[in-house]
Amino acid sequence: MKKIYKNILLLVSITAIFNSCETVDFGDINEDPNGPTSAVTSQLLTEAQKDISTITTSDTGILYMQHLTEGQYPGDSRYGTLTFSYDNYYTGAIQNLNQIISLNEDESTMEEASAYGDNNNQIATAKLVRAFILHFMTDSWGGLPWEGAFQGIDNAQPTFQTQEELYTILFDEIEESLALIDETASGPHGDLMFSGDMSRWIIFANSLKMTAALRLSDVNATLAQTKFEEVIVSGNYIKSNEDNIEFNYASDDASDSPWQDRFETREDYILSDEMAESLRTNLDPRLFKYAEPSTDSIVSSPAWPDESDAAYVGAPDGAVNGNTVDYSFPTATIIYDPVYPTPVYTAAQTKFSMAEAALRGWSVGTNAESLFEEAITLSMEYWKVESADITAYLSTHTSATMKDIAYEKWVALYLNGPEAWAEWRRLDAPTLTPSEYANDARIPVRYAYDSSVEDNNKTNYDAIIAIQGLDNLHTKLWWDVN
Repeated sequence: MKKIYKNILLLVSITAIFNSCETVDFGDINEDPNGPTSAVTSQLLTEAQKDISTITTSDTGILYMQHLTEGQYPGDSRYGTLTFSYDNYYTGAIQNLNQIISLNEDESTMEEASAYGDNNNQIATAKLVRAFILHFMTDSWGGLPWEGAFQGIDNAQPTFQTQEELYTILFDEIEESLALIDETASGPHGDLMFSGDMSRWIIFANSLKMTAALRLSDVNATLAQTKFEEVIVSGNYIKSNEDNIEFNYASDDASDSPWQDRFETREDYILSDEMAESLRTNLDPRLFKYAEPSTDSIVSSPAWPDESDAAYVGAPDGAVNGNTVDYSFPTATIIYDPVYPTPVYTAAQTKFSMAEAALRGWSVGTNAESLFEEAITLSMEYWKVESADITAYLSTHTSATMKDIAYEKWVALYLNGPEAWAEWRRLDAPTLTPSEYANDARIPVRYAYDSSVEDNNKTNYDAIIAIQGLDNLHTKLWWDVN
């Protein structure tokens, strides 16, 4: 079956057995007497954090949400991948993060581990990255082996937690991390995200908490409101584009942008007709910021609206769009600049979430309309839209209904596939027409488990399927009740 993510360089020696590992002891035959006696936690953290980028740039949700479509090979635009494996998370990043936590908690290793940052700050950071990965995984597959996993041959067939149980674990991880963080102590070494700045990790934690809380709004409104309002009261959340959380890249091939890598060998991602026409119909100036014109005969700085928008062309979703020069690619800074950062959580996303919370009657300090306007402004400013164009757009987009928020959030989450897909499923908006070229004309609402899950852990696989429903792309997750 198709593996959808790169293998992460493992910094602990493992042999994958379903979703657990077994280590082989060769004694001290390869031990360097002059080297460290345990894993270097800074290296473990660096490798694990790379999954934040691979998750946020995952193309499956981007294609499902019709931000982009494919060119010559439109398999995923047609929902052609029927099962997905999560093995790489279990045998890669999560193993590394568990190792960081263990080394910093164990009295026999914590002093040595403290050479790479304050023990508690290392534990908190590892827990938050692990929680981020868990959030993506459960919002993709649903139930997962978790509390009983990662024990190697001691528990090679762990039970599954339901998604409801996993969300409890997720919130616990976030709260534990926030309680551990000491902003006055040394942050973790090897921190690709914030270079050890623990105040930024607090904002990351609250961004994850706010996002997860809103996801539960239709199934546990009391818990959702409580967790959401805790973030607002703390004041430690993204308020401006300067606070945005981004994944930054280096220019070398091992650390550069996944988008640059994708376009290095084949230009196979193009603007979807759904996105192009939605922006065009709404006279949205982000059309000119999200994509490049499809021909050379275009004014370099088009005035909006005028005929210049005709060169911004989306492709039919799921068609074999072989002649990609007829269509618009994502903007060149995204696809050709190796260090162009990837947004993880943004001010626009935060303000749209707060606008929805205000509509629900939660305490966020102001009204939905002002937050809605602020969110649109922040999104456009992030994409460097001219202030006059922002004003013109806002003058005709004053409504702040749930449907309006869902649409604008879909636009603002451009190229953040996992979040756009999750919010679309939760809100059932905007209305997207499935690809007419797909064998099954339904946009998927979850990932189905890889066949190895049933083969290697059938009893527990059967148990989770009995709880959450058929193991296919169209069984809704626990929080997706609309």
